[in-house]
Amino acid sequence: MAAIGKTAWFAGFAIAAVLVTGLQLDREARQDSAVASRVPEPFRYFALQPLIDDAYDRHDSAAGVALSRELVRRSPVPSDGLALLAYGQLQKGDENGAVQSLLLAGQRGWRNRFTQDMLIVMALQSREWSVAAQRSLALWRVGITDDRLKDMTAQLLSETDGAKAFANQLGQEKNWATAFISWAGETLADGPLTQTVGAMARHGARVDCAALSATLPGLVREGRVGAAVILWQDLCAAGRMTKANDFAFRSDTEGSLPGPFDWQYPEVDGMEREFVPQGTGIAIRYTNRNAARGPIATRNAAFPAGGYAVTIDADAKGEAGFRPLVLRVTCFAPTGEGGTLADLDLHSAANEFTVPAQDCTSQQLTLMTGRGEGSIRSVTVRPL
Repeated sequence: MAAIGKTAWFAGFAIAAVLVTGLQLDREARQDSAVASRVPEPFRYFALQPLIDDAYDRHDSAAGVALSRELVRRSPVPSDGLALLAYGQLQKGDENGAVQSLLLAGQRGWRNRFTQDMLIVMALQSREWSVAAQRSLALWRVGITDDRLKDMTAQLLSETDGAKAFANQLGQEKNWATAFISWAGETLADGPLTQTVGAMARHGARVDCAALSATLPGLVREGRVGAAVILWQDLCAAGRMTKANDFAFRSDTEGSLPGPFDWQYPEVDGMEREFVPQGTGIAIRYTNRNAARGPIATRNAAFPAGGYAVTIDADAKGEAGFRPLVLRVTCFAPTGEGGTLADLDLHSAANEFTVPAQDCTSQQLTLMTGRGEGSIRSVTVRPL
C-alpha cells in the first residue's frame, strides 16, 4: 500500500508538473508567438491565436478554420475566434458561413477592430449599405482615422445609396466630426460631400470652425474649390458667404472667421489699417511705416483659364523710392506650388493678366504697398 501510495503521489506530482508546464507555455505564447507550436493541444488557448494567424499566413485555410473553431469552442463569448473563423470561411469560399460568423462576432465584440473591418468589407461586397454605414460611423465616432477606415468609407460614399445610408445615420456629431470633414474635403467628390455634409448640418454637427477655416486655403490651392465652398457654406458660414467672383471688402468680418474667398488682413509690423464704411461694404485706409513692402489684404481666387482686366479704385502715396500700391497675382498648381503670375501697379494704364490652362488651378490676390499711405475703395476683376 505504501508503494502504491508513493506511486500515486509521484504520478500526481508528474501530472501537476505537466499541467503547470502546459499552462505556462500557453501564457508565454501571448508574448512570444514562436512558443505557440510547443504548447500541447489540450492546453492551447492563448496559443491558438498565433497558430491561426500562422495558418492563414501560409494560406492553409482548412487549418485556420479548424483552429478557429477550436478557439470558439474553448471561448465562445469573445468575438475574436468568430472573426478569425469568418476570415477562413471567406477564404474557402463559404460566404454564407462567413456572414453568419461575422454577424455573431459583431454582436459580441464592438471593440474588436478586425471584426468591424470584416463586417464593413462584407457589407460593401453584398451592398448592405446600412450595415456598412453603421459600422463605419461607429469607428469614426471612437476616434479611429487610419487609412483602412478612410478607404472603406470612401468606397461606401462613392455609391449613391451608400452615401444616403451614411447620411441617414448621422446625428448631432461632435469631437470626431472635424477630423472627418477634413478628410472628406480632401477626398470626396462634390455630390457625396454635399449629401454627407448637408446631413451633418441638418442634425447640428458640432465642428471646429477655426480649424476648418485654416484648411480652406489648402483646399482652394489644390483645386478643390467646390469642396471648400460646400464645407464652409453648410457648416460654418452662418449665412455669410463671399462668392469667388465677389472682390468687395466686407463690413461684417470683424470677429468672424474667413471663408474660402474672404479678404484677410495679415498682421505685419508697421502696417496700420482703418476700415471705413462705404455703402454696403468698406474702404481700407492704410499706412505702412516699415521700409519693407508688406501686404495690406490678401484672398483666394479661382479664375478659369483666360485673360482678365483689373481695376483698382484707390488713392496711394509712396515715399520716395517705394511703389505705392501693387496687386500681386500668384498662381498655384494642384500640388500647392505657387509662383507670381503678375504684379499690377495702381498707376499702370493697362492692368491685365492671363491665367494659363495648366498648373494654375487657383490663385491668390495680394494688395501690397511700400512705405506710404493711401485708401482702397474697391478691386474689380473682369474677364477680357
